[in-house]
Amino acid sequence: MEVMEFRLNYHLGTGEGGRDARYNVCQVLTDNRVPHAIWFEDALVHFDVPTAVFDLYILVEAIDVAANILAKAGWHSDIQAPHLIGNAEVDLLNFPQQRLIPPDGETRTILLPATDWKFPLTSDTRLEFVPLKVMPSLKVPFPPLASFLDALIESWLDCPSNYEMLSLVLACQISYLYAHVPALKEKSFAEQLRFEHRQFHFDVLAGMETGTIPFRKHQLAIRDALLRGQYKLRECSASRDNRDLFDPFGGISFNSVGEEHDEYSHESQID
Repeated sequence: MEVMEFRLNYHLGTGEGGRDARYNVCQVLTDNRVPHAIWFEDALVHFDVPTAVFDLYILVEAIDVAANILAKAGWHSDIQAPHLIGNAEVDLLNFPQQRLIPPDGETRTILLPATDWKFPLTSDTRLEFVPLKVMPSLKVPFPPLASFLDALIESWLDCPSNYEMLSLVLACQISYLYAHVPALKEKSFAEQLRFEHRQFHFDVLAGMETGTIPFRKHQLAIRDALLRGQYKLRECSASRDNRDLFDPFGGISFNSVGEEHDEYSHESQID
């Protein structure tokens, strides 16, 4: 079998010239009744975040089943190492994926298990379907904003401590949403988030430096305390004199991205 050379597809935003072809994979999955959702950078662009898109990440229930369907439609498996999420190298045992190159060789598709990324695709999962200009009958499925943010927050908080780069990738995507999506600048948006993530939202709006190691530890403790019913929501969970949480330089550390959250006291992390 001839090996198809992969050409990296890079363009800013979704680009009017390439968006429709980019999402051709959705037609195949839809025709075969495979529930799926667009994820990562393409989802950011859906919410008007000015970011570039590279590989096309898609959540599905079963990556092997979806990969076999795409293979029958002309997609080719890409098994070349390393395996990446963004620019973060991952182990397939911890973060399974199926990478495929389409017949035109343009946009590599990466299938991810939906449950692994905290967005189970069940019969009652709500999606936002966006029609393509050249093919209005094909509607591309995106996650709703609140569900996408919930999933990113949970993925970031639960990211294994030895995946520093992946943690950074996830933290950046959360920061992009808060920086560019007007709805997230409203405190009332918390009502759309899962209860255990509402203090996270309040703290970001209060000015905490997101993405730092101290912020992650602090939010892990609060999230777990909320789930146990041992914490009450408030406008801000820490004093603004806490330089680790509010000073942009206070949270910088060259140590590991942080110990597992069961290795420290929840109470000691919550002011």
